[in-house]
Amino acid sequence: MKKNIIYGIMLCTAFSCRDAEKQTDNKETPAALQDDKSYNIISKRGSSDLIESLYADAVSKDSALKKLDESVNEIRDGKTDSLKKFDIYEGKNHDYFTSANYHVKEIKDSLLRKSLTALIAKNLEEYNNKVSSHRELVKTVNTRMVSLNDLELALKISRTFPLIKKYQKENLPNQKSILNLRQNIDQAIKLADTLYKK
Repeated sequence: MKKNIIYGIMLCTAFSCRDAEKQTDNKETPAALQDDKSYNIISKRGSSDLIESLYADAVSKDSALKKLDESVNEIRDGKTDSLKKFDIYEGKNHDYFTSANYHVKEIKDSLLRKSLTALIAKNLEEYNNKVSSHRELVKTVNTRMVSLNDLELALKISRTFPLIKKYQKENLPNQKSILNLRQNIDQAIKLADTLYKK
């Protein structure tokens, strides 16, 4: 009787320790890598993207990454607003010169048409000179935005490599179920072959 009680206590202790280890492993393993079928990977693109999910998990645990992520999102959100006024300004000027060139072609008097064509060209050149520094600045902003996007992607990949490597190391399933399946298939093939040849 005493042996049964001691044996029972040992079994309970062993199973509770195993469960505690499992819970600890699950806490350390990012949600995207846990074997929870109800977990859905959600990314900014709307489809499954494991790197985005792993990176989001890393961001939630690292204050420096969180600060960078907030800064990048703020820049992206503000970029359109920051360029909006100049884009509208450029658009209106482009529309004006396009319209002026269209209308000047309707003038029948060749001397007047030639004079106005030269005036439009001169004004367009002056306008282009006036906004050249703005255009260069916008070009620089767009180039730097590409660099920022590239670095962010590189960071996402480099920060998630250790997570997937850890997962690969700790979660490779044994071959038992696959071997059993192969054995069952072989037996079924053998039986089917025997029945076919009867």
